Amino acid sequence: MEVNNTTRESPSNSTTNHNDSYDKRFLIVIISVYVIIIVTAICGNLLVCLAISLNRRLRKTTNYFIFSLAISDLLTTSFSMPFDVQVLLQPLGWNHGEFVCNFWTFAYLIAAPTSILNLMAVSIDRYQAISNPLRYYDKMRPRRAMAIIAAIWLYSFAFTVAGMAGWPYYEQSVRDGMCYFNISPYYSVVSSAMNFIFPTMVMCVIYFKIYLIARAHAQRLVQHEVPVTTAATSCSNEDSGTITSEKKRLKRNIKAAKTIAIIVSTFLLCWVPFTLVSTITSLCQYCIALLPEVFNSLLVVAYMNSALNPILYSFLNREFRDAFKKLLRIQSKPRYT
Repeated sequence: MEVNNTTRESPSNSTTNHNDSYDKRFLIVIISVYVIIIVTAICGNLLVCLAISLNRRLRKTTNYFIFSLAISDLLTTSFSMPFDVQVLLQPLGWNHGEFVCNFWTFAYLIAAPTSILNLMAVSIDRYQAISNPLRYYDKMRPRRAMAIIAAIWLYSFAFTVAGMAGWPYYEQSVRDGMCYFNISPYYSVVSSAMNFIFPTMVMCVIYFKIYLIARAHAQRLVQHEVPVTTAATSCSNEDSGTITSEKKRLKRNIKAAKTIAIIVSTFLLCWVPFTLVSTITSLCQYCIALLPEVFNSLLVVAYMNSALNPILYSFLNREFRDAFKKLLRIQSKPRYT
């Protein structure tokens, strides 16, 4: 896709960004990486969706947001990345018509906001579970989670359509064998601020608060353990059970928060370089002189996040790992203690 003043292509002259300007070795490497990401992301995120749908233990409110994130990753890898590969191979060979060109633009523009807003929602979910567990378990139901997810997708859809409908300026056409669109710098900057910078700041504050709460809870539990060990005869079984239950619940919620924090950090590591460069070039197209290879490499790193998420789930969450093994008919080896 050829673009001016957007976050889609090289900030260099877009009309000359053809594959004959790329080194053949670069093309082989980057297309190979694209294919690996597409296959891994589609298979992995389908596994995530199937695991949550078929496994009752995974039908938790937190995992509803993970399911929504997997759908966003599937949309990106199924309907955006394949066309990127085609443009790398045949930059002047667009023959899919105006409708598909519009859909490609839509799939690309909606990917980032849906992903980061789902991550922000699941971060808030974990914060509420840790900061006020009684209220959380009383109020946070699957219907509420689904309503939040619906609001995220409706907002992302409306914001994307607003940009494509001409707010504040938009131009798209299929000409000279290219799928071309042009969005104003204003839209790009507003999108980056609302759909990336603001959610990132919110998540940073949330995880700092989670850290403070976890530290305070840990200190309180240590203080409560003193009378249990020194004056066990005076402690009732009910008090001991309450402390043990609170400790287990805290550990479980902190572990879940750490898992989400790692997923969020991975998302930011993948997307920050591309978002930063594309935002700067939207404001000043010639302020950063990047080779097309560098810009496309940053885009590939951003796309890589879609393939990394399912891998992170399998490594960081035993329930997901067991569900994946069951779906793939891989029996885990018995463990001996």
